[in-house]
Amino acid sequence: MKKSALFVPVLVCFGLLAGCTGQPQASKRDSIPFTQGQLYAAAYLGYQQIDDLNYYVEQYLDSDQIPVHYLSDGDYYLVIPRYSGMKLALYHNDIETLEPTLLYEDPDCQPFILQCNASDIFADATISLTYGEETAEFSPFISLKDGSVEIGDQGLDLTRSTETQQTEP
Repeated sequence: MKKSALFVPVLVCFGLLAGCTGQPQASKRDSIPFTQGQLYAAAYLGYQQIDDLNYYVEQYLDSDQIPVHYLSDGDYYLVIPRYSGMKLALYHNDIETLEPTLLYEDPDCQPFILQCNASDIFADATISLTYGEETAEFSPFISLKDGSVEIGDQGLDLTRSTETQQTEP
């Protein structure tokens, strides 16, 4: 009788503990306001130095361990793929031959930083992201027309405006 009286509370405790298994934590990347058709987000981080990265880590990334790919001394961009399991192909575009050269591939792309575009008139990087049957290719650059960040039709520009950066702590 005593054994069964002790056995029931032990079973109840194990049952309660089984319900306490860790739920997968929501990723900060889930807070990115993607719309239909967008496969990635990108943000301009600065010219020849990375500015304001902490903001993007706090808002959208689960880690501050972000790989950096250097193509040339120029602009820094943060690229965040929308889906897990997206395939990345990173190309360097040759200004003389206009031919792209594959530099890096990753079958499960995570957010990364890219330094590229030493010249204002030639985008020396092409980023290709593939998810299932969909592929998005783009070359990030700063528009000479109006200074806007150009990241392609299938991307979401997360770049903070200068006014926003100055008003926030």
